Amino acid sequence: MRLPNKGEKMNYRNEITKRLKNLSGKQNISTIFFDWVHLMAYTISNSVDKTQFDSREADYVEIIGKYTKTESDVFVKCFCLLVQAFDRKVTDWLGEIYMDLEISNKDSGQFFTPYEISRLMSELTLTENEPLIEEKGWIGYYEPACGAGSMIIAFTQAMERKGYNYQQQLRVWCEDIDENCLLMAYVQLSLLGVNAVCEVKDSLSREKFSTWYTPFHMINPKYLFSEKNSDQEKKINPLLQTENKLEEEWTLPTDAEQLVLF
Repeated sequence: MRLPNKGEKMNYRNEITKRLKNLSGKQNISTIFFDWVHLMAYTISNSVDKTQFDSREADYVEIIGKYTKTESDVFVKCFCLLVQAFDRKVTDWLGEIYMDLEISNKDSGQFFTPYEISRLMSELTLTENEPLIEEKGWIGYYEPACGAGSMIIAFTQAMERKGYNYQQQLRVWCEDIDENCLLMAYVQLSLLGVNAVCEVKDSLSREKFSTWYTPFHMINPKYLFSEKNSDQEKKINPLLQTENKLEEEWTLPTDAEQLVLF
């Protein structure tokens, strides 16, 4: 199956959905979709976060081992299509594909916010907090139960429409108790170049299961950690430190241009 050139028009959502459905047979579509999401997340994380490389590489190998070379190539092509989709239009692609595949967990009341609603709410949120950005030059964004990251994605676009550089002026902390959903957000925020710390976490009990740093978080040396640092959470969790302390640690990059990793 050939991938489209950037100039070609394509319904990326339908194309990815179709290719993933074509893999269903010995695996159900829910397993296939979330295996794809995990493989993308491991690939991104292992390119920048060497402290967790070994365990995540082992998980990657275990998942990819369930598929043939031909089937694995479909995952790679779908990843390429997702990158191209974001290049063409910014929206909650994974959330929309997830709903198209009809694999949402209805028993637990799991429904993703439609992107247009996220966009409206983000416009209102940004308008309310715009004076803070003007005063400090940046803004922090905390999103519990983030799902696939629809609200955060919409907020980046609201910032962009107002002339702000979200890759430099936005810092995100997001969490979800569902690892599948959290990794959807992680992949999308990584592809958008958002500086984010994404945690699989119970927002009520505060129990944390895993932490995922986006590439744009890792390239800021202010937030690179060594194994000797026994108090990492206080550096990355805005709930555990004062606003003044957070402001002291954050400095804007000198380059005013948007950055691109993919």
